[in-house]
Amino acid sequence: MPIIDFTNPIYVVVALVLVLLCAFLANQYKKNTIPCIVLLVFLAILVGHTIELSVLGDVANIAVFAVSIAVDEIFIFVSFLMFLWLDKIQVETSKTTKKGKKSTKSDKQEKVIEKDGLDVLWKKI
Repeated sequence: MPIIDFTNPIYVVVALVLVLLCAFLANQYKKNTIPCIVLLVFLAILVGHTIELSVLGDVANIAVFAVSIAVDEIFIFVSFLMFLWLDKIQVETSKTTKKGKKSTKSDKQEKVIEKDGLDVLWKKI
């Protein structure tokens, strides 16, 4: 049995609530570091499940690990989309704060900010 067993609905609900709470906090602070941490945590859980599966001696628990790994991948996908969304918000917020200031060097910095993050990707989408 995995340490974090996502076949148990309570674990899935708690993980979903924590991801939604992190998304809310990240949206309030307009920072993409919180979803990045969530993404890294779920990647670590995926690595843990993979290691547990590789040292598994019993064949009967493979289905439990398969479900847990699939749920890990779903949460990784959701947290990556959350990261992209908040990266866009963070770049837009920094653009609006830079446009309000008067300076001679801000033109050069503004060009850097426009290419900062994944702004190029959002323009194509």
